Amino acid sequence: MDKQAIKVYIDSNVLVHYCTGVESVVQSLTYLFQRRRKEVLFTSSLSIAQTIALLQSNRPNRKAYTKEKVSSLMDGLIKKLTIIDLTKEDISKAFSINNKDIEDNIQYVLSQKKKCDAIVTDNTKDFLFFKGVEIMKPNKTILSRRIK
Repeated sequence: MDKQAIKVYIDSNVLVHYCTGVESVVQSLTYLFQRRRKEVLFTSSLSIAQTIALLQSNRPNRKAYTKEKVSSLMDGLIKKLTIIDLTKEDISKAFSINNKDIEDNIQYVLSQKKKCDAIVTDNTKDFLFFKGVEIMKPNKTILSRRIK
């Protein structure tokens, strides 16, 4: 058994790309899901809501997903991830951080509620502000790394 498994937080943009079949993201998350317990893989209620909203909206390169398809995708994710609830206090904390992107601040605050060691995001440049947490893109870096 792992001495201490690192805790990984998955950002909403990664969830959207996973659900829409972006190959590098699907490979990366599949790798994590196969090697990690749900208790050390996190996302938030905010990320789930954002993912649902984006999947149900029409995009230039794809039609909106049906309620049934979104429900099926979310059921699959929720079985593999621990969901961190967003509170009013989390929002207040995010506003107190001296970083311009409030939504990313919220994601960071939520990740720290569970003391996550890493955040997987496609938006790495906006997360570089945060210290004490590893920022990873969902690509070959995750696949080449031995995440216990």
